[in-house]
Amino acid sequence: MDPFLSSRLAEAAAWVEEGLSSLGMYSDGTRLPAHCRYALSAGGKRLRPFLVREACLALSGDPDRALPAGCSVEMVHTYSLVHDDLPSMDDDDFRRGLPTLHRRVGEGTAILAGDRLLTEAFRTLAGTPGPPGRTGEMILRLADASGAGRLVGGQYMDMFPPEAADKAWITRMVSGKTAALLRVSLELGALAAGASMEVVDRLSKLGEEFGFLFQLTDDILDVTGSKEEMGKAVGKDVSRGKWNPVTALGLSEAEAEARSRADRLSSGFMELGGGWRAVSSLCLYLPRRRS
Repeated sequence: MDPFLSSRLAEAAAWVEEGLSSLGMYSDGTRLPAHCRYALSAGGKRLRPFLVREACLALSGDPDRALPAGCSVEMVHTYSLVHDDLPSMDDDDFRRGLPTLHRRVGEGTAILAGDRLLTEAFRTLAGTPGPPGRTGEMILRLADASGAGRLVGGQYMDMFPPEAADKAWITRMVSGKTAALLRVSLELGALAAGASMEVVDRLSKLGEEFGFLFQLTDDILDVTGSKEEMGKAVGKDVSRGKWNPVTALGLSEAEAEARSRADRLSSGFMELGGGWRAVSSLCLYLPRRRS
């Protein structure tokens, strides 16, 4: 990995960790906040907060103004993983090399912890400093990305795939399941920086493409990676007959597609102007990642 990218990822992780550690939801006198903290502190790339912070910085914004957004997208992402791991969904025992939350505390408690993370995400985002109208726009965009037409809808499609899926179905599923939160992370960072709606819309399109690239490389790793590298079981999509870009394209074509998309996206971010080097480098790194 490019040392500059590695450094910026580490900075973003430390930035959002500090924000998450100070959230008021950790002091209600019950055990539920501890379960939320377990899910949030299991590690991971902190990719969504990274995109929030980088978009804000690239557009000359103050990252402190974007911190509520960075925390909120990570909470929504973590809630989705807690629920996705449940026996009624993907039935995973490990996440990031650690026991999944429902294996530690039971399904009912894990569901409630996920519910709490989701609702606290919006309360946190509502505390974004700045004009109320802009904060409202950020809340609406996160709600759209998290809802039936995006994250929830994509998860539903993934759980109940058709016998045969065409390219349009797979693209729509990935757009919801994965791309929605990655796309909105860039949007929220730009909005926190005070960017124009024209710039936000350009970033939204790039974020959609970035989300597909990320899912494509994740699905490649589900075929080529190991449990130790991924921190979770691999090969489950193929065994369950699920449709994704790799099952549709085949491994060799999927790998070529990932490299081609990475090159285009890297150039697309640099063409925006400003400080997009880290995001551009991340695009080029994704086809080579092993976790």
